[in-house]
Amino acid sequence: MYKLLLVSDKEEIRSLYQHYSEWENLGFEKPTVAANAQEGIEKLSKNRFDAISWLLSVSEGKRLFAYLSRRPEMLGMETARDEARLRREISNARRLLSARDAVRRNKQVDDLTRAMQGEFLCDLLRGAPYDQTKIDERMRSLRMTNLDASRPVAMSSFRLPQGDYFLSEVWRYGRERLENALKNIFENGDSRVSFVLLIINPHHMRLIALPQEEMTKQEVYEQMMIHLEHCQHSLDEYFELALTIKRVVSYDSLYALGKENALRLAH
Repeated sequence: MYKLLLVSDKEEIRSLYQHYSEWENLGFEKPTVAANAQEGIEKLSKNRFDAISWLLSVSEGKRLFAYLSRRPEMLGMETARDEARLRREISNARRLLSARDAVRRNKQVDDLTRAMQGEFLCDLLRGAPYDQTKIDERMRSLRMTNLDASRPVAMSSFRLPQGDYFLSEVWRYGRERLENALKNIFENGDSRVSFVLLIINPHHMRLIALPQEEMTKQEVYEQMMIHLEHCQHSLDEYFELALTIKRVVSYDSLYALGKENALRLAH
């Protein structure tokens, strides 16, 4: 059930809303009512509402509107003066709120899916021995339709030699925020290539480059080297950190990377 706050200094409006009998049938709890702007602001500050409707004198209306300007997420609902209009306004508000909730749910699902996609690729960077069947299954379940596991990929391993010192002596915002800052640098690049960063510790990291279009093995390798150069520039500009590349390896496919991991573990 959605929650509505009515703020009105007109008794007939408050009475209409309080005595209307169809609220629950239309998806709303019986509304909370306030008789002036101050009472409405107090209720807003202490309770959660999905929508607000108000009909006030000019001075009272300005006071309430000034407060609501800091609450842009609140849905404003037209104030009705009769039951027929009130039913229409409730129905319109319910449709808008339902659509908003659907968008939020989809965003939550998309955010979770993206996080799981990144975790799958980080598993490969950690050395998970996925075979072709497992890779295909994971990519299908995670809706990774923009990537093709049969395309070449590149993986780099690098160090930030001053990482521990930087984290303990310079950076004052915690490990998690530093990792987020590094991901923003390393995972944003050429729109034709997706980059995923695995942070093993403050000075040891791995990065994978996955083309979103057809590329040769050499082209993916070159994109990785260009990207690392740009990242080094950003690290130097924003953090005064140096990047030391240990190795950059190209693979014929994501399958080949998983196969190498399996062989390494077998030995």
